[in-house]
Amino acid sequence: MPREKVVCLVSGGIDSPVAMALAARRYEVLPLHFCLYPYTCEDTFMVAMRVLEDLKRKVDFEKLIVYPWAKILRRIMGGQERSYACLECRRGMFRVAEMVCQKEGASGIVTGEVLGQKASQTLSNLWATTAGLKFPVLRPLLGMDKVEIEQISKRLGIWHEVHAGCCYATPKHPRTQAQPAKVDSLWKILKLEELIREQMNNVLEVRTFQEDFRAYLEKLV
Repeated sequence: MPREKVVCLVSGGIDSPVAMALAARRYEVLPLHFCLYPYTCEDTFMVAMRVLEDLKRKVDFEKLIVYPWAKILRRIMGGQERSYACLECRRGMFRVAEMVCQKEGASGIVTGEVLGQKASQTLSNLWATTAGLKFPVLRPLLGMDKVEIEQISKRLGIWHEVHAGCCYATPKHPRTQAQPAKVDSLWKILKLEELIREQMNNVLEVRTFQEDFRAYLEKLV
């Protein structure tokens, strides 16, 4: 009997590769990476690709989907209520994951979120960014701390001394307690749905990790 498929949001940092590796024990995994370039440097993106290439050797997957996120992020940063930027960004990523689930026949979404680790990962913000999704969100690391996650990463053989995952667009004072209705209201004001659908045309599917990543980044700029 074929295994169910899940879409895994993978940044190239420490947490999300571990979450994906754990999910792969039970599900067929489809990693989804959001390319923030030029809001991160080119080297950061290349580090993320190396992390994912190494992860493929440990957790076999058919392909990686790279979604260009810079235009969406630019619009979010141009919004008036900057404290909500991370929440709008996260909500948008979940919307993309939902669309990928629908296209690829996946049954759920996996993240490396850890309760309270970031401003966007408070209990109320986890609710605010996922309310209304058509697919369940699986969070294998939710109750763990960083030491536990690092230990699992090393035990699984996917630990890297250098990680990706930084973002230059994080607001100075991010909102820590949000309501779904407020996040949804800002989403509509920013008119993100149409832009997200438009950028689906610029997705890169990575199968061999021999693809010309630098040419892809140049195209995005």
